[in-house]
Amino acid sequence: MKRGFVLISTLALIVILSFLVLVLSRTIYSDTLKTTIYANSIEKRIEIINYESFLVDLLIDNSVLNKNLNLAEQEINFSIQKKFPQLTLSLTDYSTCFNINSLVKPFQNINVKNEENGDLFINLLKLSDIDRSIHSELLDRLYDALDNDSLPETYGAEDLFYISNDNLSLNPDQLFIHKSQIKNLALLNKNDLSRIHNDICAIPSTELKFNVNSLDLMTAKVFLSLFSELTLNDIERILLNKPVNGYTTFKNFIDISGIDENKIDKSRIIFKPDFIMINYLLALEGQIFNFVSLLSLQRNNFVVYRTLVR
Repeated sequence: MKRGFVLISTLALIVILSFLVLVLSRTIYSDTLKTTIYANSIEKRIEIINYESFLVDLLIDNSVLNKNLNLAEQEINFSIQKKFPQLTLSLTDYSTCFNINSLVKPFQNINVKNEENGDLFINLLKLSDIDRSIHSELLDRLYDALDNDSLPETYGAEDLFYISNDNLSLNPDQLFIHKSQIKNLALLNKNDLSRIHNDICAIPSTELKFNVNSLDLMTAKVFLSLFSELTLNDIERILLNKPVNGYTTFKNFIDISGIDENKIDKSRIIFKPDFIMINYLLALEGQIFNFVSLLSLQRNNFVVYRTLVR
């Protein structure tokens, strides 16, 4: 009786241990497979990084493609899939968003607030239906976060104020690296952030320009905030009259669109991107990897930032 009980117990233990070994083996195999796939994705990412200089040169040199990013996206995907058949990419013009860093301007060896661009940012807040009672405070906090003149604004303040407030976290008096840093000002709620999220950006420049050849209904709000005398009818005329190969010069833009040039600040209009975001989707062993590159359309030092596979 006892021997039978011991035998049954031993067999049960063997079954349990076998099951645990099987589970552990599958887990190790799965983790090893995931690690291998991830390593392969990193290798592909490095190959693609080496390919990016070609893409930048192409967009700089080809005046047709740099004035029509939709066409450029199609052409580049067709070309790149010969080398990377599991890869697709999309292009986003970062010269159609409101550059938060333009709220300051260079003065001697420091950055000081740019009140002219501040007024344009207020236009964007109004068009986005952000509570008007916080417009001035938000703008002053942005000035204080971005400038390095150590002079507190009326509704903002400099370092000592923010150190004393546990709910606030400011950039240390320098340009934003990413637009998400606006959350650190602890003033906009989730609804406010969602209203302006697609309209703002942070690029390593204090300029505020708009590529009119990438104007569409999604970017019209930013365009109207920069040129507040324009109407939706003007936007429609610009879009309907745009040549297949895009507008080429300011005179060409005014002549063809029929827009009153007195409503447009010529210095803010450009006709090809200064910055682009490339969003990559890589299909590898049944897994989808997404990564991005923000690039400046200039030769050599063109990388603003890159994300690894995520």
